[in-house]
Amino acid sequence: MSRLEEIIKKDIKSNGPVTFARFMEAALYHPRYGYYTSAENPIGRQGDFYTAPTASPLFGAMLARQFHEMWRLAGRPAHWVLVEYGPGTGVLARDVVDAAARDHPEFYEHLEYYLVEISAKLREKQRNELASSAAAATKCKWAGSLDEIRSSGQSIGCVFANELVDAFPVHLVKKNNHSLRELYVDIQDDCFYFLEGPLSRTELAGYFKMQHVELAPGQRAEVNLQARDWLAHVAAGLSKGFLLIIDYGLTAPEMYSPQRFNGTLRCFRRHRLVEDPLVNPGGQDITAHVNFTALAIWGRELDLTKLGLVTQPRFLLNLGILDTLKEHSDYTSSPEVLKKTGAIKQLVLPGGMGNIFKVLAFCKGFDHLPGLTGLK
Repeated sequence: MSRLEEIIKKDIKSNGPVTFARFMEAALYHPRYGYYTSAENPIGRQGDFYTAPTASPLFGAMLARQFHEMWRLAGRPAHWVLVEYGPGTGVLARDVVDAAARDHPEFYEHLEYYLVEISAKLREKQRNELASSAAAATKCKWAGSLDEIRSSGQSIGCVFANELVDAFPVHLVKKNNHSLRELYVDIQDDCFYFLEGPLSRTELAGYFKMQHVELAPGQRAEVNLQARDWLAHVAAGLSKGFLLIIDYGLTAPEMYSPQRFNGTLRCFRRHRLVEDPLVNPGGQDITAHVNFTALAIWGRELDLTKLGLVTQPRFLLNLGILDTLKEHSDYTSSPEVLKKTGAIKQLVLPGGMGNIFKVLAFCKGFDHLPGLTGLK
């Protein structure tokens, strides 16, 4: 039994069954034993999963193109603050800033890049990664929240998050006959198991009503209430700027279709799917698909204007990722070109990251709706 498993079981024995959201939060974010706070390196070939930045620096270069356009649409301010939530190892920050310095020098001159990271271990990894780039080492700073950045008098130009929302703790619910029940985590024979009970929060029922969704009898689903809290925090921190969310997920009709009768909760360990989310807390990734319909509804309620929702391949193609191959005359024998084309295939073709990854953009404070190239 791991130390974290002992801690969770002690909590349950003392206070009773816990929501799955509470279990998932401990499993992923416990200050000492959580998956994201203690794992050596869960991302990449030697880890448990891949992300787009680990596939190729081209992902960061395309984002730099989009951020450059946002800066122009905002009127080319002298200080333009870009804030990345959930910066992981720091690879994406490095790639974005390097591309800005190389391809958009005027934008780079006015850019200030903040990484919002609460884990001391991850901050250290990010510093080591960014130290390899003079451009990134010059521009990048760290903060614990938007409030910390704004308290220094900074105006936020854009907040973005790549594969952040899918890792927020979720509540699990199940439709039983005519009522909605929540799944709690309890202990039986010294093992974790799911126990049905009443809803822990009234917002859980309202979550489905706002989407005009009625679950079928026996159907399970996830509810990501922390996503709304995060959206509200970001919306309050923006006066005139953008919010860009990149993640894998679905719209409501896809999310609650018959083929996802048991929900979208998944666990990964060493690139393998793990069926049981209650085993090995702190030792495996736990994730659920992002509900982009819910994000759009909440954004509207929070005075954010939705600019568009497109697949990640369409976003990257719109920004000209294929143009990067025009720099080369030999498309067959160059190792550099072969590596680049392989990365592009992974980023844009269905066999790679495909259409399950989507890009959702909001803006706030603009008199006219700014059109973004990536969302065409």
